[in-house]
Order: sequence, then C-alpha cells, then structure tokens
Amino acid sequence: MTIEELTDSVPPETPAAATDPFGLAPVGMDPVGEHPEDILAELRVRLAAGQPFSGSLATAFYRAVDALDPAATEDVLGGLPGSTGVQLYENLIAWAPVGAGESVVDVGCGSGGSTRAAARAVGAHGHVVGVDRIPQAIALARERTPADLPITYRQLSGERLTGIEDRSADCALLSLVLEQVADPAALLTEVARVLRPGGRLVASVMAWDRLRPLDHGLWGSVLAVVARHAPGALVGRASRASIPHEPEDAAAFVQAGLLVPEERDVQLAVVMDTPDDAWRFFARTYVFHMLDGTGREALRAVFERRTPHTLSLPVRFLRTRRPG
Repeated sequence: MTIEELTDSVPPETPAAATDPFGLAPVGMDPVGEHPEDILAELRVRLAAGQPFSGSLATAFYRAVDALDPAATEDVLGGLPGSTGVQLYENLIAWAPVGAGESVVDVGCGSGGSTRAAARAVGAHGHVVGVDRIPQAIALARERTPADLPITYRQLSGERLTGIEDRSADCALLSLVLEQVADPAALLTEVARVLRPGGRLVASVMAWDRLRPLDHGLWGSVLAVVARHAPGALVGRASRASIPHEPEDAAAFVQAGLLVPEERDVQLAVVMDTPDDAWRFFARTYVFHMLDGTGREALRAVFERRTPHTLSLPVRFLRTRRPG
C-alpha cells in the first residue's frame, strides 16, 4: 500500500482489541503507555540504584514519558526562537526540502508538529503519514490537525512501518527521535526501505557537543542533581557523543544504505528570567521525569541560584538520501 492510498478511517473511539481496515497495527494502548506514572515510578527507583540508562530501561522510560506528556516537545520546543530565525519544524521541512505534491512519512510524529508543517508544504496534491507507537500521541495529533490537511495518522513503530510499501515516500522526517532509539540501524534501514531512490531523510537531534560555554555552569549543576539522585541516567546510551559523530551512529546510516548525512547546527533560546520560568521549561523535559521528589527539590534549588539565564539549546539538523 502506498502512502497516497492510506486513509485515516479509524476513529479514536475504536475498541482496543480492534485493528484498522488495512491491518496496519492494533489501535489499542501501548502496554508501556497504559499506566505511565506507575512505570516511571519504578524506573526512577532503578535509575536511583544506578541501573544504566540503556536498553529496555531507556526504551520504557521514553515511551512512558511520551505517553504521560505527548505534547511536551511541540509545546516546549516547537515555539522557541532560534538562531538566524530558525524554527524547529518549519526549518526542518525547508531544509529537506519538502515540495508540493510529494509523499512524506513522519516517523515518531508525537503531537504532529512536524507532520502538519510537512502537510502545509506538500499541499492538497501531496500526502503525509504521521506514525508514532504511543496511542496518546496519535490521539492528540489527530485532535490538533485541521481536517483539510492531507494527513493520515497511524500507531506504528518506526522500526516496523507495516503497510507502507517499499520505495513509496519522497521524504522521511525524524524530528528529535534518533536519541530515543535503542537500535538506530534498524530504524534507519526501515526508513530507507520506504524511501524512493533519491528520496530524502531529514532529522533533528540534540547536539550537546555544541553546548555554549556560557551554559556549562547551569547544565553542569543540573547534571550534578541527576548524578546524585538518578546516577544510572548518566551511564549507558545517554553518555554517547552527539549523533551522528559516535561511531555506532555513523555506521547506522551506512548499514541502512543511506549517504553520509550533511549537518547544520543551530541554537534555540530558552529565556529564563525567574526560577519559575526555568521550572516551567524543565518540568516537561526527560531530566525532570528521571528525578523523584527530593531530586526535583534539588533541581528547583539550582534554578533559584542560577536564574536569570538564557539557555541556548543546541540542535543539529541532518540531511541524507537513499542513493538512486
């Protein structure tokens, strides 16, 4: 089935046991996302005990946080001002570039910020499929999407884009997704499968190797809190260099049959004039969800000492394509 043939025919109230007419995926709850607060409470205990933030623990953590707050990325980062006029979603789409009439798949679409930006670019004669494994994210994306945009949403894993045919997409988007993936090669290989020869992949990732010297003090204080209260969070996959510079990540693009990605580094500005400003921002980050109540009190104390401060979040845009 091509992207153009997919239709969004499954209503949100479809019973959990049902599947959609195309057999793409169960519409029911993601098992990790059914009770995200309980899952996170258990995972915080493991991180506090020093269990490394990698493998199944990291996967379960990301899925639980995304189920609990599926709008966090769009609401917190999507509207931030950036260097040279950068906007997280619009500039990703422009750099692809996504054009009128094209077919696009947005992998890990969350609440649909990048999906809607792509739909505006492809216009009435194009089509965008937004996929996410978290049902809460898909439900919210549908709620936020005007009916006139050419978008289909599906609950699917990026590593298994069931129902999307080989070589059927002109472009694939991965907006702040690659950091959360336990096996980047598997994800990129599946994305490459659905790209047409010459099809583009554009992604955004956090580029912590480009953190400004002015921000080292604040960020170091935040990580010191994490080290005391959730030491496992600083061990394992979380400690790798920024994508795609770590060898395993660089090799994943090659294994998938994609070209070496081009890079563009930008900064998003978080203005924190008061401790409350900092708290509102960090309370919707993964760092916050790693901490128990005592850890959060320590984090609040950091903001009392270190604001006002304007934090520059380093973001890297990546662009590559399937040869052909």
